[in-house]
Amino acid sequence: MNYFSRYRKFVAAVVTLVVLVALMGVTARERERVMLLKQALIEAVAPVQGWFSALASGIRGGIADLQAIGRLRDENLELRAKLEAYDALLNRLRETETENERLRTLVGFTRSVEYEWVAARVVARNPDNWFSRLTINRGSLHGIAKDMPVVTHQGVVGRVVEVSANVSVVQLLTDRGSGVGALVQLSRDAGIASGQGAQSPFLSMMLFARDAVVNEGDVIVTSGLGEIYPPGLYIGRVVEVRREHYGLIKYALVRPGVEFGRLEEVLVITNSAALREGGGP
Repeated sequence: MNYFSRYRKFVAAVVTLVVLVALMGVTARERERVMLLKQALIEAVAPVQGWFSALASGIRGGIADLQAIGRLRDENLELRAKLEAYDALLNRLRETETENERLRTLVGFTRSVEYEWVAARVVARNPDNWFSRLTINRGSLHGIAKDMPVVTHQGVVGRVVEVSANVSVVQLLTDRGSGVGALVQLSRDAGIASGQGAQSPFLSMMLFARDAVVNEGDVIVTSGLGEIYPPGLYIGRVVEVRREHYGLIKYALVRPGVEFGRLEEVLVITNSAALREGGGP
C-alpha cells in the first residue's frame, strides 16, 4: 500500500501519457479521414462550382449585352429621328426649289406680255370635279372680278366664275360647260373650243366654216371675239380632225397646253377688257 502510494504520481503520469498518445493517434486518423472526406467533397463540388461560376459569368455578360443593346436602341432611335428631320428638311428644300422654278417661269411669262395680272395659288380642288373647277387664294380684295381670264405660261386655264373677299372659283377649260372663241393660228379659221368633261383631257373645237383649213399639229389660240378672253392666248394643239352630222360640221380635237391636273399657281388677267377694246395683239 505504501509502495502504491509512493509511485502513484508516476503511474498516473504514465497512464496520462499513454492516453494522450492514444488520443493523438485517434485524432490523427480522424483528421486524415476528415481531410480525405474534405478532398472528396472538394473534388465532387469543383465541377458544380465551375458550372455556377460559368453561369454567373454568362449572366454578367448577358446583362452587359442587354445594357449595350439598350444603349444601341436609344442611339438608333436618336439617329432615326435625326434622319427623319433631315429628310423633312431636304423635302422642304426641294419643294421650295421646285416652287421657285415655277414662279420664275411665271415671272418670265409676265414680262413678255402686256397684261396686268394677279398671281394666285390653288388652295382647293374637289376630287369629284378635279378637271372642272378649282379655288384660288385671291378675291375681290385683290382686284379679282367675275369672268376674268386665268392663265399660266402654258396657256389658258379658264375663267373666274365666283368671287368672295379672299378666294375665287375658277372654271377650267376642260369643264363641259366651258367655251372659248378660238382660231387656227395658221389659217385663221375660227370656232368654239369647249371641254368634254372629266372623262376626257381634250378640248373639242367646232369650226364655223365647213371648208375650214385645220390639220393635226396646228396651234389653236383665243380669237378675242368673245367677252372674256383677249386674243392670241395659247390654247393647245390639234391632235385629230373629223367631220360629224353628215359632214356638215368640222371638228378638231385639241390637246390643251395646260396640265390641268398639276396646277399650283396661276395668273388672273385683270385688264382683259381693256385689251379686247383696244384690239389686242
